[in-house]
This record gives sequence, structure tokens and C-alpha cells, in this order.
Amino acid sequence: MSRQPIRVLAGPFLALVLAVSACGGGGDAATTAAPTTTAAPTTTAAPTTTAAPTTTTAAPTTTAAPTTTAAPTTSAADDSATPDDPVSPSVAATVVRIGYAFPNLDAFAVLNKEFSIGDPQLQAEAVVNRWRREGLLPDGIEVELVFASYNIIGTSGKLGVCTSLAEDEEVFAVVSGLNFTAGAECLATRFGVPVIDTDGAGPAVYQRSAPWLFTLRPDHVRYYFNYGQWALGQGALQGKRVGLWFETPLTEGVEAMRALLEGEGIDIVTVTEISGEGIGSPEDQTIVQRFMDYDVDVVLPLIGGSSMTNMFGFAEKQGYRPVYLDDDYAEGTTDVGAKVNPAAQYDGTVAMTVTRVGEQAGGVDNPAAEACLANYERYAGEDISREPPESGEYASILRTCDLFTILLAGLTGAANDLTPDGLVAALETAGELELVGSANGAFSAEDHSLVDEYRTVQWDASCPCWRAQTDFVPMAIGDPTLEE
Repeated sequence: MSRQPIRVLAGPFLALVLAVSACGGGGDAATTAAPTTTAAPTTTAAPTTTAAPTTTTAAPTTTAAPTTTAAPTTSAADDSATPDDPVSPSVAATVVRIGYAFPNLDAFAVLNKEFSIGDPQLQAEAVVNRWRREGLLPDGIEVELVFASYNIIGTSGKLGVCTSLAEDEEVFAVVSGLNFTAGAECLATRFGVPVIDTDGAGPAVYQRSAPWLFTLRPDHVRYYFNYGQWALGQGALQGKRVGLWFETPLTEGVEAMRALLEGEGIDIVTVTEISGEGIGSPEDQTIVQRFMDYDVDVVLPLIGGSSMTNMFGFAEKQGYRPVYLDDDYAEGTTDVGAKVNPAAQYDGTVAMTVTRVGEQAGGVDNPAAEACLANYERYAGEDISREPPESGEYASILRTCDLFTILLAGLTGAANDLTPDGLVAALETAGELELVGSANGAFSAEDHSLVDEYRTVQWDASCPCWRAQTDFVPMAIGDPTLEE
């Protein structure tokens, strides 16, 4: 097995890996790795086929028209296959160039190897290799992966990846990892490239990016309306003085949540909005002091990890220990991110999540996740621990499987109309997709965010890990005016 080398971004040396995933700041210029070329095994030269015409789809007004698939070509030997992979005769196949953009978190692994998300390039290759071995790709379609990494802090690196993948690599579609929203929106609005991104966004982002942007996680309005309902269901808000602290990108979702909570008579005594730009600030201490001054009993901390760390540190020094109701924002519901929180502040905290974190520690059986992990181990030749707490690599492998499950559903549905419009239509009508690292869900023409279930997890500082407490339950619509 041989792979093209990948060049990564030189990012700033930061304090925590996932703890700052929602924070902004100056980003580095992005680089794109040389594509990995794949094909079917053969010992003779494959016949040359004629190029297929390029199909274009009009991009949004004032944007350039998108580039679609590479011309059909005859595949050669699959140099990523291992000796026990089945082989097939060389056939003419349409090669679809798929970009995979992922965060460069190398600097964090220096602090603790658990902070590393492993090798996302290898994780993606393992999934596509499985498709080939099991014959899951539609007949006549082959996938060529193009890789790019970006600095998770700031937007400039993400915009650089957007331009590189669209203009230099001429990809058909892009799959993207954590905190790539700016790059995903760029690909959709500037170039009309279909994107399957990890993080949800505000409705305005989906509207600007329509119809090209799809996300694994729910849109902010639906997510935070349900977070509000979940918090009410915990019984932790009634009769309490509540403090709300959130970052500007969540504004649309927070407005829906506040309308719900205030309609239920919840006393939100102080609300603070911060930009989400930068890695914590002296302002964090001021906000905690405000909570103390207002006698806040329950904190809703919809903030990045660096601000969370500052909040816990200052609160503990002051002997201030409110109840925290956490959630997925800034990867707060990862074992890696939560481990840095002081036990005296955080032990026993409950959180709402749309991921499957906590299943190992909570005794929840997930055979599909095991199959995803085992496939990666087979391909990469390394062992991945199944014991809690879950590492960043463990979570990344499952997330990659989920993102590429969505991609495969789109390619399969668009096999007879392999155009950007065809891919969009296929995703919108794919029906419910069963995932291994996230809850299940379905897209529609009106909703391009996938997951529509959530569950409760609780932090156990003695582990230290999250433990699943409930089964997944369906999300409400997310618009207070439409709820019964």
C-alpha cells in the first residue's frame, strides 16, 4: 500500500485540542495534498476511453459555474488494496474527484497523544477501500480522494482550502471535518461545489449556500430549541436563576431557545454574548464574576473550550460551583475535551448530544461502529482501543465513517445523473441514514442538516468519560411557532 504524502498547516501551539474548536483567530495559509490515485488491479495496459463531456451547473448569482467530475478514465491497479482484497478486471470507470478537508491538530498531540485525531487521510482511504472490496460503489464509478488540511483557528486557512479544492483540484464534491463552516460556505456560495460538512450552522448560512451545503449535525435553530426542551426536561431550570453565555455564531439558535424558556417562565437573569474570536480572554473572568453577582444557580455555557477552561478555573478559585448543562458545541461532549475540566466543577454534569459518545462506558452495543473501527484497523495495521475514555482518534474514525456514508448514499442515488444537481437530489431523497458515530437522520429539500435525534450523557470524573444515560429521542421541529 502506498499513499501520496500530505502537507499540513503549521498552526499555533495551543493549550487544548478540541477545547478551542469553536474559537476564531488568525489562521494560516492552507495546503492541499497531492491526490491519491486508485484503480482496479491489472497486469496489462488498460484501453484508453474517450473523454466524457463536462457538465456544469449554474452557481448562485455572481459566482463562477462549478466544475463537475473528471472525464471517464480506465482504472489501473489499486495500490491501496491489501493482498487479501478481491480483485476485478480493469474496466472503464468515471472517476469522481472528492475533496476531504480536515483540521490539522498536530500541535495538540504534543501535549497529549489522546488529543490527536489520528490520520484522517488514512481513515478516509480505509472507508473507500472497503467500498471497493465489498462492491459498494455504483457500477462504472470510481472515487479519487484529494486531501487538504486547515488550521482550526480562524478562517483564512479554510478559505484557502476552499479555493484550492475548487479551482486547483476541480473536485466534484467535498467532505469536511470539524469547524470548517467558513470553508464549506465558501465552496457552496462561490463555486457551487456540493459540500457534506460536519457542523451545523444557522439557517442564514444554509440559505446563502443553497442548495449545495449539507451538514451531518443539526442546524442551530433546531438544535438549540431542542436543547431548551431537553433542559426543561432535566428539571434543572424551574425555580432557578439561570445565566446564559453564548457565542455570536449561535445567535439564531439561542433566540429560539430563549423564546421557549422565557415562555415557560424560566428566569434568565443574565445573558452574555461573545464573538467567539480568539482563544479565551480576560472577559471570561468578568462574565463568571457577573454570574456570581447575579446569584446564578444554573449556567448554560454555549461557548468554546478555551472560555470553558477559563470559566472553570476562575469559578473554582472563588469557590463558586453552579450547575452546568452542557452540549456538543465546540466538541464539549468529547471525552478528550471534558477530561481537562476540574472534577470539583464538572463531575456529574449532564449534557445533550447528537453523537454516540458514551456508548462504550454506558454499555450500549454498537456493532456498526465496531465494523467501522475493525475496517480501519485492518487497513491501517494498527489497534484502536475500545476502552473508555474515547480518544480523539477513536471519535475521528467514527465521524469519517459517517461523513462517507452520506457521500456514498449521494453517489449511489446520483449514479444515473452524476452532476452536482444529481448529487443534491440524491441526498435530499436518500431517506434515513444509519450512522455509527452520530445519531441517525434524513435530509429533505427543506432541511439539509441530517441528524434529528439526541440523547443525554453524564460526565463521570472517576472514569473519566461520558456515560450514555438514555436512548436517542426524536428532535422537535425547532421552530416555536410550529410546535403544538
